[in-house]
Amino acid sequence: MCSVVMGSRRLAHTRMLRSDAVVKEIFGWKSGMADQSTFSRFFRKHTMELNDRIFPALMRGFFEQINIDGMTIDVDSTVITRYGNQELAEVGYNPTKRGRASHHPILAFCDELAMVVNAWMRSGDSVSTTDANEFLQEMFTIVAPSRIGLMRFDSGFFSQKIMKLLEAQDKPIPYIIRGRMTPGIAQLIQQQTAWYANNDVVQGAEYCTTTYQASTWDQPRKVVIVRVPKSRKTHQPTLFEHINIFDSFEYKVFVTSVTFSASVVHSLYNKRANAENRIKDLKCDDGIDGFSLMEFGAMKAAFRYVMMAYNLMAIFKQLVMRTAKGRMLSTIRFQCIAIGSYLIKRGSQNVMKLSAEVQRRHFLAHFFENLETLHPPFKFSNA
Repeated sequence: MCSVVMGSRRLAHTRMLRSDAVVKEIFGWKSGMADQSTFSRFFRKHTMELNDRIFPALMRGFFEQINIDGMTIDVDSTVITRYGNQELAEVGYNPTKRGRASHHPILAFCDELAMVVNAWMRSGDSVSTTDANEFLQEMFTIVAPSRIGLMRFDSGFFSQKIMKLLEAQDKPIPYIIRGRMTPGIAQLIQQQTAWYANNDVVQGAEYCTTTYQASTWDQPRKVVIVRVPKSRKTHQPTLFEHINIFDSFEYKVFVTSVTFSASVVHSLYNKRANAENRIKDLKCDDGIDGFSLMEFGAMKAAFRYVMMAYNLMAIFKQLVMRTAKGRMLSTIRFQCIAIGSYLIKRGSQNVMKLSAEVQRRHFLAHFFENLETLHPPFKFSNA
């Protein structure tokens, strides 16, 4: 995790901290950072069963110390391209490298805390809903359903199995799921005549609220339909234009269990875009597309340890930096981690000297002052 924070993307990169005297002193390592071969042996011990015992408990340790209820959980998936013969690297959906083997992880984020709640590595031929219910059931052991105020999913998770799981909890979990444009949904849109305009979310947007029951569903559910006029440089009227509604408007459909108005549902769902940004951060700064070990259990373990490092830095940003702006890890690394330093003896104590000029020294002193007031277990909220 220390190496991930410092920018490692493979086990060989861990050696850059092996001989760092300051890091050895901070963590009390007699021999320094472990070697690549040591980490390889360590990760190879992580079977799928062992991973399932370790990581939910570790993640639960984070959220048991966080004093916040009514969390907003965003679930998303991504594609990680592989260039070797890694286990379960299969050819599946890959928008950037078509035909290339990949893995297809699924992740859940807490929007208020910018932290990972749960994350699984999956084979490359998985789709968004593959093992999604099992993933959510494990997530509920990390964060109790009673602490979740809203869950948001993109159209890849448009499945009644997921809806029924959320509705079946002792306290049903409110959800907003982006609908796919199936023939049934398209027919539902064509049947609507009662539209009302609201510019609070998107200029020119019109809304309609109705109910819909697909042929595979056991009950009807609330549906919010949003349409926005398509921009045209020159709008030329056509005969029977009111029939060609899909040429004139762009449509979005949301299946939801919340009681809010249609425009509020639209606004709430749009905030799910933060999940996409966090996946980009994990790929660019935390190296989740690295550490491509041959055994799937070992790779999954490395992947989930990266999530632990991500959460630690999320806590650092909120409790130590105390900044409202979501700084990327690369920025934090430059500002207050990758700074030249050395140790000197002052009496019987080791003292760390930082290569920081006056302005940066004041910047860092503020963080050390915040650290002095923190004592585990840490309790904080988004109030």
